[in-house]
Amino acid sequence: MDSPEILTFSTPKVETPSVEAVPSPTLELAYAYYVLNRPDSQQKRLEMPWLGLLYEQHPELVERVRSFWPEAERDHVGFDLFWLVADLGYARDPSPQRLLDDLARLPARFVKHLEAQRRKVLAECAGDEARQKKESRKFQGPLDRFSRLKQGKEARRYAQMLSDLWAVLEPLWLGEGLEEARRASELFQAKYHESADVLEALPPHHFVQFEAGAEEIRASQRQGSLVVVPLYFALGGGFNFDMADTHYIGYGIQSERFYEELSAQVEATAAHMKALADPTRLMLLTLIARYESFAMTVSDLAKQLGVSQPTASGHLKQLKEAGLVSFEKHGNKTLHKVNSAALEATLEGLRRLLLHPK
Repeated sequence: MDSPEILTFSTPKVETPSVEAVPSPTLELAYAYYVLNRPDSQQKRLEMPWLGLLYEQHPELVERVRSFWPEAERDHVGFDLFWLVADLGYARDPSPQRLLDDLARLPARFVKHLEAQRRKVLAECAGDEARQKKESRKFQGPLDRFSRLKQGKEARRYAQMLSDLWAVLEPLWLGEGLEEARRASELFQAKYHESADVLEALPPHHFVQFEAGAEEIRASQRQGSLVVVPLYFALGGGFNFDMADTHYIGYGIQSERFYEELSAQVEATAAHMKALADPTRLMLLTLIARYESFAMTVSDLAKQLGVSQPTASGHLKQLKEAGLVSFEKHGNKTLHKVNSAALEATLEGLRRLLLHPK
């Protein structure tokens, strides 16, 4: 397998620690490809500078990526590339170039690899029909897609698409990403050597800390090789998968900063929502909005609500402090108006937090 004309599909058999952290430009590329195929990629361009760059300066490339596979399959195609990169030995490469050079010739070999894996997995769960069906479905999608890529023209299109994507990302990676990933890798290794616990060394607010993922990670730490990949192109996301003999964990280098920003957004939205949470205040705001042309005074509002003027004034003060109403003086009367822009911003903030596409 030493001839340069023959593709290699596994990493060299060298002594490696059971837990290591490394930058991985090939997995960075796979992650970027995954994000581009997500249904919310257009919304995420506002959060991820590299994604915004693609949408603004390379819209034709974005369209090529997002239209390469049928829409019904788009949620799954990102994982295909992770699988290929990890199982065929490209994850530790210092550059995606070997992968990109090989890619047009890989589909047929990867199909054979997947078929062999599926046979092995199905044999391991023989007698468990439900699990066999589940495992078979997991393999079927990638098998179907890479079988289609065995056609030379489609494989070349796929390889060219990913090469063009990396051509946009590479300057960002070499200019800043690689060094940041190296520093994050060193920081993880230092924390891990101190605690001997992978989860203690990972960002505390990342999704891998959730119980289901944490159990898998602890098992992999005990049983075999585990590779941690700090991701420059990720924010709060990443990946967590066990491939062949190695468990891969990817987390956004900025994941803790992203969590802090999210927490600040929640606090700001909660402060406004608190002003709306009291039924008397919400009714007061509703009256102001519905009868704005009548220029209701505090006395009018108090009578409508059946409360004293001081009580109505107290509620109005809280609404004003939240920025939801404004006051206007007309002679000796104070008139009230709903701040529509602030109210819409509050509701939009809540929508972004709770109804963000997954």
